[in-house]
Amino acid sequence: MLRFFHRICIFFLSIAPFFLSAQTKEAGLLLPAVDSLRYTSKYCCILSPKNGLKLHDTPNGKVIGKLKMEIREDDNQSPYFIYLATADGKKKLSTDNFKLIGNEVYAIPFYEKQDNFIRVLTEIGNYWISVNELNSMYFLAKPWINFLLEENEKVLGYYAKDPGLRIRKEPNTSSDIIEAIRGDLFEIKLSNEIKGQWCKVKVTKYREHPCETELDDRDNIERIIQGWLKIIDDDGDSNLWYYAKGC
Repeated sequence: MLRFFHRICIFFLSIAPFFLSAQTKEAGLLLPAVDSLRYTSKYCCILSPKNGLKLHDTPNGKVIGKLKMEIREDDNQSPYFIYLATADGKKKLSTDNFKLIGNEVYAIPFYEKQDNFIRVLTEIGNYWISVNELNSMYFLAKPWINFLLEENEKVLGYYAKDPGLRIRKEPNTSSDIIEAIRGDLFEIKLSNEIKGQWCKVKVTKYREHPCETELDDRDNIERIIQGWLKIIDDDGDSNLWYYAKGC
């Protein structure tokens, strides 16, 4: 049954209408294919396959190391570290190297995809992971745009990364600008209308942040703006952020 759901997840990811046709790079997160533990106390720390991942020097290149967690029952901090093992030794990597995606939950980011391999740990070296190996461990290399759309109703809202974004009438940089948005008083909600790196959005401008106000929505909402935002940059990374730990 688990293998069936695993195949279904990979199938829908492959046919999702969110492909990034206008860019050369694809970036995202390494995430479980079927996340049955998401709403349990075990959904914590760094999300990574139990048996670790082989690291290659190039796409389809030789294996030069391994990325693996070492969970110890006598150390409740051990799930917050991953070890990078190479011929030069073993290095302990903290959560600073990963993306906070939920309350005490981190994901391994990838920065490029070539020949069914994904590039990781770019600030440390040049390491590539096989997507086939990843899938065999019931994990997926999920592009940012897929992740953002799936989390859209689960988060309070998205916000534009500095220095901000421009809402446009059409999904291209030549289109008329409706408004420039910046900061967490502009709450972004995504639609399923996607064109390349662009998404049609509804942006609510608040007078005070909903987490820090006693105003009701009628008094707190200043205006609502609709248009197109470039939510994925040309490196495949997200142009949006959110409060991973909630209010």
